Amino acid sequence: MFQEVFSHIHPIMVHFPIALIIIATCYDIILMITKRKVSPKQGLWLWILAFLSAWIAVGTGPEEDARGNTNVLHYHSQLADVTTLIAFLVVAVRVFFMVKKKELVRFSLIVYCILALLCTVSVLSVGYFGGKMVYDQGVGVKMDGKYVNPPKAGFHEHD
Repeated sequence: MFQEVFSHIHPIMVHFPIALIIIATCYDIILMITKRKVSPKQGLWLWILAFLSAWIAVGTGPEEDARGNTNVLHYHSQLADVTTLIAFLVVAVRVFFMVKKKELVRFSLIVYCILALLCTVSVLSVGYFGGKMVYDQGVGVKMDGKYVNPPKAGFHEHD
């Protein structure tokens, strides 16, 4: 059972950063609208979990399943890296303001909001290309134990 779950760890994990980043961004936007400021402590754990789950999702991506049978892996992969980096920057900004004992207001709030929204757009784009690979191109999909669109033997990304 554990081997079966572990072999599907990437499709399981990808839902966490998508949900956490969207929830964290919505939470921040609600605070921005209602209070006109964001305390760096409020919602910090959401962003830490979002970053960690994005990092795990990137690390568990089964790129070998996509060898030679998709034209969107590089978009998916690069956007996943960008999403993880932006999520890290959001956490870093919050920790910086927490250490300085300052709230995000005015200009810093606007910059922070743009960063959080970029992270949301980025993670949704990652999901779009991941879905395109699975649902349109059958990458990683098996039926009766055989790949629907098997990886090409000997294919390398630079080919």
